[in-house]
Amino acid sequence: MEPVPSGWVELYKTALRRAARAGAKSSRSKLKTAKRLEASRVKAAADYVSLKLKRVALSMPFLDSLHPFYRELVNTMVEEDRYRLCLSQLYSVSKIVRRIARESLSAIARSSDAKSAAKARRAFMGRLRSILEELDDCLESVKAWQAEIAKLPSIDPYTPSIVLAGAPNVGKSSLLRAISRARPEVKPYPFTTTNVVVGHLELAGQVVQAIDTPGLLDRPLSEKGLVERRAVAALRHLKGVTVFIFDPTSTSGFPLDYQLAVYKGVKELLGESPLVVAANKVDITRPEQASELVKILKEESRNIVFISALHGLNIDYLLKQIEELLFP
Repeated sequence: MEPVPSGWVELYKTALRRAARAGAKSSRSKLKTAKRLEASRVKAAADYVSLKLKRVALSMPFLDSLHPFYRELVNTMVEEDRYRLCLSQLYSVSKIVRRIARESLSAIARSSDAKSAAKARRAFMGRLRSILEELDDCLESVKAWQAEIAKLPSIDPYTPSIVLAGAPNVGKSSLLRAISRARPEVKPYPFTTTNVVVGHLELAGQVVQAIDTPGLLDRPLSEKGLVERRAVAALRHLKGVTVFIFDPTSTSGFPLDYQLAVYKGVKELLGESPLVVAANKVDITRPEQASELVKILKEESRNIVFISALHGLNIDYLLKQIEELLFP
């Protein structure tokens, strides 16, 4: 994205400096030399401002062309109508600057003396200042949007995905390490105090990304704000499967009723996205704990894959279940 000036003053002062540094080829005629100099100053200022505004406007993401995953994330950061309006204004002003520059150049060309040529150049700079002053709010907004958009995670929405969910300490990180073929990468994600962690593996001969979302898919829906819910909802646009991990032993520090509340919230936010339920820590799970979880989820007629992410138990079977959903 094209860097945005901090406000109209910075943009205008830079234009003034460009104009002051402009030179012109001398002529035997002092008037012609003066006209050339003033015209050069107008062109320098106009070229800088017009090109800068155009580049800023065109370098920002076009919402309609974004993948739905990123479209929804960007919409959590910006008010769509204002976003479109500001970018449209920047682009329009870039053309207006060109137009008033042409008018000023014509006035300079018609000047009968050096004083008139300088007056035409000053008139242009005055009009330029007035136009840029009106852009100040939009420049400030676009600069803020750029800072937020730069934080978007570099997740490929076209790559098949496994999204790991579950209450804290149930073993999501351990499972990610168990299934990833290389060290997972830590990447920022909007509206979380931590980062998403992305690992990669191969299923059915295709590269798949596995995504752990600490701080995002580990709390009940009632504890999330509207913007955070939308950030979570963006995940449903990924082509993939959500693996929800329970800890039947509750050694994570979260009882099953809390984990169930998280589970229900994840299902609601992710809509109809495919879902696999895994019960971690099978190596230390007592039979009655396993039975209790099965009983809780019985009403949904959902199979549970019992695993140990730490010891690699039943991971191959879990991946087989995921593969069948990813590549039916």
